[in-house]
Amino acid sequence: MKKIGILVRKTEWKERFADILCTFFIVAAASLFCLLLNQAGVMKENVLMVFLIGVLLVGAFTSGYEYGIIGAVVSVLLFNYFFTVPVHTFAIMNPDDVVLMALFLAVSCISSGMTARFRKQAAIAEENERAARRMSEMSEKFINVTGKEHIIELGIRYIQENTGYRASVEIYGDDTGQEEDETGYIIFPIGGILQKIGELKVFTDDNGLGSEQEIFIRAAAGQIGIALDRELIYSEQEKTRLEVEREHLKSSMLRSISHDFRTPLTGIIGDCDMILASREADKDEKESLVKDIREQSMWLTRTMENILSMTKLESGTDFIDRRQEVLEDLVYEAERHITGLREHRRFQNSVPEEVLMAEVDGRLLIQVIVNLLDNAMKNTEEGGMIRLSLSFQDQKAYFVVEDNGKGIKPGMEQQIFGEFVSVSEKSPDQKRGIGLGLAICKEVVEAHGGKIWAENRLEGGARFTFWLKAEAAG
Repeated sequence: MKKIGILVRKTEWKERFADILCTFFIVAAASLFCLLLNQAGVMKENVLMVFLIGVLLVGAFTSGYEYGIIGAVVSVLLFNYFFTVPVHTFAIMNPDDVVLMALFLAVSCISSGMTARFRKQAAIAEENERAARRMSEMSEKFINVTGKEHIIELGIRYIQENTGYRASVEIYGDDTGQEEDETGYIIFPIGGILQKIGELKVFTDDNGLGSEQEIFIRAAAGQIGIALDRELIYSEQEKTRLEVEREHLKSSMLRSISHDFRTPLTGIIGDCDMILASREADKDEKESLVKDIREQSMWLTRTMENILSMTKLESGTDFIDRRQEVLEDLVYEAERHITGLREHRRFQNSVPEEVLMAEVDGRLLIQVIVNLLDNAMKNTEEGGMIRLSLSFQDQKAYFVVEDNGKGIKPGMEQQIFGEFVSVSEKSPDQKRGIGLGLAICKEVVEAHGGKIWAENRLEGGARFTFWLKAEAAG
């Protein structure tokens, strides 16, 4: 602030020196012109009018009425010295000359004062226009800015640019506000629609504020309050929308669970009734019924695991239990969880020769592979091709599950990883699935620091790929 004060004083001295030079040159020019007119025989009364014009020009081109008065006094002295009898002296013999010079001095002082007043009013009007333009620009900026941090940053920047003072904003109930230990500040309230929501501190180092600076800062505080209020209202609306959407998702999940659980349970009960009713049935028939019961039960188990996993994901708790695992073992374990994978589909698997190790949650990773294989089973016909491959490149283990089914509907490659979204059109097995499997895959893979994506194969069918950080053992 001391440097700013020194700069201001230097600027003021420069302006004063420029006004003095301007006054000197105007009075000197008027005097020379008057001498020329006098030599041409022009009467001294008319010559005095030239001095009056010079005084008016001084008032028009300088910043204060005092320069006009100085110019008027100097002009009277010059008029007395060069144009009144006796010339080249300051003595006055003719009383008319005294009255003439007195009237000239009075008119010059009045005109200088009026000219200075007009200049001041014009300067005030110009400054008001600039202030209005700055406030209009600031209002437009606040309309487009979003986010509490960005709103506060914008307000502080505008205050510093237009007043030269630093500022900080404290929002009531917000512990993340800026901590300032300095003294010498002025507090301005930040008001919301119903109550004050914070305060604005402007650090002036006890130098005080000008009226224009105070007006601008109060306007900035008002704009900050309006923008923060708008942000708060939007945040509340967004929370309400998310709550409504969450309730809708819960309702959809409950409807899906009640509908999808009914089918396998009905099948299980029907198979059990058939076994009980046909005690004399042959061994193959009973074995087929038992396999069907087991398949339906395994599907119910996988569905319940998906529901429990999604509940943990949405609760925000840390659900990852990392341990060093052999990835090939997890692949083989996942294959055993899919009933009929090799019996009803042309299944192929491929794993690298080296042993791959990764620090992962083995149970959740098995669930990811099971969900992808189960998804491939649903979207391929009897005897369709399903391939599972594991590869290692650039310290990453790549898992690929692909099939030759109907593939993914164009434009749905990203959306299918959302909750309650099905991959393909209706199929014979579409009754099985509430749309949580792929959403869980995405959450689990990303929680491990990896990435998962889906695409259609050129040969037909879908391909799901995900990678995790791994290393080759030995």
